[in-house]
Amino acid sequence: MTEITRVPENGSSRGPGKATSGRRRGRRHGLEIRPGSVKQARALAGLSLGQVAREDISRTAIYFVETGKAKPSRETLELIAQRTGQPLDFFLSGAGGLDQHPAARIAELERLLVTGDNAGVVAAAQAALTQEYDAESEARIKLLASMAYLRQAQPVQGRRLAVAARTYFDRVSNVHMAAEALGHEAQAAGLLQDPSAVQIAEGALATCRTLRPVPQVLEARLLRVLGHQLVNTQRWKEAIACYEEAVVVGDVVQDLQQLSLLYSGMSAAHQEIGQINEATRYAQKALTIHETLRDRLSQARSLNNLGWMLVGLGEFAAARSHLARALRIFEEQAGELGKSTIFMSLAELEFAQGDLGRASTLVADALALTSRHGEKATASEAHSLLGRIAARQGHDAAADEAFSAALAAAETLGAGPRLTQVHEAYAEVLEARGDLVAANRHLRQAIASHRPAAPYGLESRIAIA
Repeated sequence: MTEITRVPENGSSRGPGKATSGRRRGRRHGLEIRPGSVKQARALAGLSLGQVAREDISRTAIYFVETGKAKPSRETLELIAQRTGQPLDFFLSGAGGLDQHPAARIAELERLLVTGDNAGVVAAAQAALTQEYDAESEARIKLLASMAYLRQAQPVQGRRLAVAARTYFDRVSNVHMAAEALGHEAQAAGLLQDPSAVQIAEGALATCRTLRPVPQVLEARLLRVLGHQLVNTQRWKEAIACYEEAVVVGDVVQDLQQLSLLYSGMSAAHQEIGQINEATRYAQKALTIHETLRDRLSQARSLNNLGWMLVGLGEFAAARSHLARALRIFEEQAGELGKSTIFMSLAELEFAQGDLGRASTLVADALALTSRHGEKATASEAHSLLGRIAARQGHDAAADEAFSAALAAAETLGAGPRLTQVHEAYAEVLEARGDLVAANRHLRQAIASHRPAAPYGLESRIAIA
């Protein structure tokens, strides 16, 4: 087994006042390495402690090196470098020009991403991309920056960088990284309410599964991404199956960020099939992790999810508290994408409590955002609620106009649950008005537009954090 040198708690290479024995005189000194470099390299390679250790280094030894409690011998460090795919100078403390080495830059971006400093990732990536790096390093930097943009709810920039990275990885036949880039593209498409999001996510997962062995960390992440897109298309049971499979794969639970997103998706799916207790339990778990990680925008989306469920349960005071906190966080973070869903949750709350004027104002705020960001699904929902408000006020012409706009927005994205819901809501309004012929016509259209197995659809009322 290869050798490491333990670092005593007092930082000395031997106990105080003790002479070096003859047995220890010939022992090799461990190398000074850059703090955190081994863990960063392992994370970049997507490897567990055991996968780095294999048969000739103990997992405990790797752990001690990662935590600074031991110094590796050169032989050990060379094995770690070989298995993680990094050059030796990536690890060596004081190596000349290390800060400019692309591997070191990539490791720093990875560290910032893990710690939740998404703005730091973007700034560091922009600086790195001004350097004369090889194409492989540039693609990896773009992929990391893509994720940071997605976490900041900036999908246009995130998608552009993910596509650029995938183009390179496709060209050099790096299937693992191409699948990862496709996963980023799917997330961006979902945020943009692009109906192709499910298809992209399915492609990413299928690409990942062509690898032998299948990388479990990536597979679990892509299952979670696909689950989110299935939630967005309101294919609830398929989404739950994806999330459950991600849990079975297992490694996803080692990443709190991934676990929180999985819980958010599970909450959304269980809520929509009427399992409120399960939905609330998962939503609270997601919120707890987001608060722990100080992931403010995801925390706001989880608060919106909880608030929306509480509106449905009639617990209006608690719902208002959660939704007000969610809106406050979005305003503090100057975030816009997804903010319209919070306005809609608040509008539904006001509608449920009978304040139609306030509900209309909130819907108008939501529509202003959907117009800026092209959020067709939320726009359809907003116009539909305006129709329900007008109907309750007895303004039939205004209700008809609002439902016409809701149908137009939903139809731009094809048949599916959203279009069905608009037809059903309009049919209910028309029936209450006494226009049974028109109500039946819209019910028939609702049935015709309901295609559970359709590959595309629109965003759920509940946002994935």
